[in-house]
Amino acid sequence: MNKGKRNFFLRLLSWAFKRFRGMSKDGGGTRELSSGFLSDRVRDELIAETNSYGGDLLEIGCGEGMFLKEMVSGGKNKKNKLVGLELFFKMLERTKYVLGNDREHIDFVQAGGENMPFKDGSFDRAVCVNIFYNIPTMGLIEAIIKEAGRVLRDRGVFIFEIRNKYNPFMYLLYRWVYTYDTSIGDLPLNTYFYHEINRFLKRHGLKVIRKKGIFIPFWFLSPVFIIVARKA
Repeated sequence: MNKGKRNFFLRLLSWAFKRFRGMSKDGGGTRELSSGFLSDRVRDELIAETNSYGGDLLEIGCGEGMFLKEMVSGGKNKKNKLVGLELFFKMLERTKYVLGNDREHIDFVQAGGENMPFKDGSFDRAVCVNIFYNIPTMGLIEAIIKEAGRVLRDRGVFIFEIRNKYNPFMYLLYRWVYTYDTSIGDLPLNTYFYHEINRFLKRHGLKVIRKKGIFIPFWFLSPVFIIVARKA
């Protein structure tokens, strides 16, 4: 690829990446974390998918609390135990502004997803929203999947999404990001093949029961897709 074509290609990726990151609004004001067209669409789709199942709910990596806020809005899920797990204390502080009075319906725990301080079989639903693509290693992803399987009750579901490595646009968008957007610093941005993730799920007693593409109905072509895995 000559220099002119390469620069055009990088400008195109930069435009798409900034479009996906974009700024958006919530109850706490302007935010940059967990923001943008792509992240917001993923969250909306996972909210709808999670509401298809019942029972006690754990969000792994709850961040600003935006997913959990939607889960309790209008009285939804208030009869269930709702727990937000988050590694960073400052992020948990942020939830006070995002959740407001809804915070009283949710328990928050500061810990990492690879070592959850919960008993075996504590939840019916475990969810990861906009998390896996920032996980630095495959070993850590497997550890989170293993822990999700452990804390789920029998027939419980683990619901999450992955950025799809089968989709060439998503792969190149993240593969070249450090070339055209240095503002993300050392933050990892990763795509994955389905078979990589499914291998971990099978190894830890979780069976995929649903795959749903976001933006494109065919999951294997979609830039992002949802996975629902059930504990046997």
